[in-house]
Amino acid sequence: MSERLIMLDVPGVLYSSRSEARLGGIPDTGTLRDVRFFDPVALGFVRRLFGLAGARVVISEAWRRGVPAAILQQLDLQVEGMTPEVPGGHAARIAAYFARRPAPPAFAILTCDTASMQGEQYAHLHPHVVAVNPAEGLTPANFKQALDILGVACPSSLCLDTQPDAGLEARLQRLRRLAREAPARFEVGTIAAPLFQAVPELVLPTQRQETMLAHA
Repeated sequence: MSERLIMLDVPGVLYSSRSEARLGGIPDTGTLRDVRFFDPVALGFVRRLFGLAGARVVISEAWRRGVPAAILQQLDLQVEGMTPEVPGGHAARIAAYFARRPAPPAFAILTCDTASMQGEQYAHLHPHVVAVNPAEGLTPANFKQALDILGVACPSSLCLDTQPDAGLEARLQRLRRLAREAPARFEVGTIAAPLFQAVPELVLPTQRQETMLAHA
């Protein structure tokens, strides 16, 4: 088990009202075409957490069931586990997850479901919560708070750009065009390989920054 975990509540964090307005939708169809509606800026921040903190991700089992495996492959979320589906919201799912295994030394909860965290039984989770506004998605302030919770200093040289990388944006545009021109390739049951051959793997801007930091 990783020494640092990101308990990721995907809705409202990796896509938001702001990204919906910018990208033209949200990933709610359960098909491969959903990949183009995840916020590349928010994904970039999560990827930075991988690189800087060595953290791994725990996602909701219920959310995972509705997502094609090929989308997780493209998002490359470094998933280590899944919270069980129990009533009570994200807080209850996290508590159930840690009831099955010990909590790591450091973990950050990225969620917009702060209402579920209010009960006294979840008081031990409060110091780990990064409250994300579902209208905005993951922001630079959220990213810095998560790093602090994970016990990692934010490098002064790190640029927290809130604009998608031009190359990534071009790939997303190509993916949207393919979805319009060949929608059958995005339906449930479609073999992922031809799609990935047509659209190069999404390389987020953070990957280049992490490489530069590693060689600095």
